[in-house]
Order: sequence, then C-alpha cells, then structure tokens
Amino acid sequence: MSIAFVVSIAVALGWLGLAALCIGRSRDSRRLPPADAPPGPDAPTVVAVVPARNEEGRIGETLRCLMAQEYPHLSILVVDDQSTDATAGVVRSASPGAGTEAHPVRLLPGGDRPEGWVGKTWALHQGVEATDSEWIWMVDADLWLHPRALATAMEQADRAGADLVSFLGRPRCETFWQGSIALALVQILSMLYPLRRVNDPTRAEALAHGAFVLIRRSTYDRVGGIGSVRGEIVEDIRFASRVKAEGGRIRASAAPALSQTHMYGTFGDIWRGLRKNAYAGMDYLPHKYVTGSILGLLMAWAPPLSLLIGLVGLLTPRAPSPSPVAWAAVGLSGWLAQAAAAMPAVVFLELPRIFAFSLPAGIAAYVAITSASVWHYARGRVLWKDRAFPSRVVKPRPSRD
Repeated sequence: MSIAFVVSIAVALGWLGLAALCIGRSRDSRRLPPADAPPGPDAPTVVAVVPARNEEGRIGETLRCLMAQEYPHLSILVVDDQSTDATAGVVRSASPGAGTEAHPVRLLPGGDRPEGWVGKTWALHQGVEATDSEWIWMVDADLWLHPRALATAMEQADRAGADLVSFLGRPRCETFWQGSIALALVQILSMLYPLRRVNDPTRAEALAHGAFVLIRRSTYDRVGGIGSVRGEIVEDIRFASRVKAEGGRIRASAAPALSQTHMYGTFGDIWRGLRKNAYAGMDYLPHKYVTGSILGLLMAWAPPLSLLIGLVGLLTPRAPSPSPVAWAAVGLSGWLAQAAAAMPAVVFLELPRIFAFSLPAGIAAYVAITSASVWHYARGRVLWKDRAFPSRVVKPRPSRD
C-alpha cells in the first residue's frame, strides 16, 4: 500500500470527522431573524461611523439603508478618507426621509494619516472622536442592511449583556470565483472561530466582522479605542480580541438576512481585495503560511485527485496499486464528506448546493492570494485602495503594557 494511498485514506477520514463537526456547529449558529418590533423612545443613542474611501458606486445604498433604520436615536457620520472620486458628493446629496424616520447624515473630511496608522483605523478614529453617543456603530461603506438591523443588534446586546455586537453578514456572490472563494473563507473562519466559543466569556476566541460592529462607548474608551489596533489590517478580529481580553462580552451572530456585503467583482478585484488581509490573518508568521498552505491544499485536493487516479486507472492497462476501484472509492468518499462539511457554509451564502464541491478551487485560489500577500509584505509594503502601507506600519511592535 503506497504512502499516497494512506494519506488519501487519512484525508477522507479527516473530512468525515470535520463534516460531523461542521454540521453540529451549524446548529449553534442559526440565522438571526429581525427584531419583532423597533425599540421605544428610551433606546440609547447610537452614531453610525462609516469610513469611506473611493466608494462612490456603493455608499449611496448604504446611506439609504442607514436612513431607513427603524431606530429612534441614530445619527450618521461618514468619514471621507481622502477619496479621489465622487464619494463626498454622493454623501452630500443624501437626503433624509428614505425610511420610517429620517436620521441626520454628516460628512467629515478625513485628515492626513499619521505614522503608524492604516487607512481604515485612522478614519474610524477620527469619526469616533467627533461623536458622543452612548453606542458606536462601525459600518462599512458597501453594506446592505435590513431596516431593523440596528434594532436587532441592540436587542442582542440587551439579552446577552454584551459590550460588543457584530453581525456576520452574507457576501453577495454571483460568479463562480466569488462563490468558491467566499465558501473557502467562510469555511475557514467557521472552523477557527466557532460562535459558541466566541460568545463564551470564559473562552479566548474572539471574532467580529468589521463591516458591522456595535460597541458601547464606555467599553470602546476603556480598551483604548480603535487606536489600540491602529496598525492592524485585520483590525476587526484584533479589536474584538482586545475587548474580550479586557473583560468585555462579545455577541457575534450569523445574520445573512440582516446584513449583506458586496463580494469583490472580478477575480482581479477579489485578488487585490483579499491580498491585503491574507498574510495579516496569519499574524505575518511564515510558519503559519507554510503549514496552512500545505495542509489546506492537501485537505482540499487529495479527495478529487484520488478519485481522478482511480478513474484514469480504470481506463489504462497499467493500473495503480492498490486497485483503481479502491482509489476511486476513497476519493469519492472524501469528496462527498468534504462537500457535507462545506454544506452549512453553502447554505449561509445562499449558493447552489453544487458549490459544496467547489471548495478545492476556492482553497487553491486563496492560497495563491495568500502567496501574493506574503510576496508584497516581504517587499516591504501592503497595497490597498491606491495606497502602499510600509510593512513596518502594518506589523506593530508587541505592546509593553
């Protein structure tokens, strides 16, 4: 029995175990429905801080969704992070009355970014410093929101006694690469950050989705604000970790009906958009990149390649050892188990069920994107939105606190 065949069996068994684990965990992350009713007039004040750079094509929809929120005390502050397009003009032309209650919209031109900050954290910092609401709602500029998204988040905060609430929204996927890469990302995150552990104050795991983060102002100030993660590209997870480490309670929920993001358009857009985050998500550690890439590709591709070896062996006079039927059986079993493990993520993303078999393609694409991320970091820069951040900026020195 060859080593390759033994590895294929091990991978297939691994996927069987992961399928049971993923399906079981999916029961702990059921879709969050909208609140039954909006809150009353005594609800706390909230300011939505929207960092925006070159978002002229999408920020209009986000503002309409924010103005349509069924919440009594909401103001909206857009921080224009020195956009080079018509983002500021779109914000200025936003008119109230898009929803059941008008919410004021204010535009804050962003200042020059100081040394040690990345663009988004600096924009958020400027916005928060210009507000005094009881809660801060950090919202991406390309987000679709249900009219009761904020009301539901506040309800979650009340029920759980949470200091930070984050909704894991659904990326809107229309193409093969959007769907397969989004599937790979959701699959990886769901395995690394089970929501039951994230929401357990006794566990170290912490997760937030930067597109939708609602936090008490008192908690925000206590942990040092977004400035505490000023040099982080993956600022959402790092900030959530800081909140939890300082004793704050987190409530993260799967909420595809309440919050949706636009997946990057073309494959090139996806490549550029994820390239800035990929190596940062590995803490810029080479051993995480190497082991993660090898293990990811092995787990993703061993089943379909084993099936292919078996099928080719059936058609050739010189069959592999063991028999082609054994190779095909192991490969098919592993691929079916892989698809079963991916099915909760497919359902969350509202993709056709056949996409469960596209995980190998998504993993391969993400490994390639991560490799590009490593390459750019090694060259001393991280690229995003027409800006180049030096590697020394996005890898802060360890805190001495």
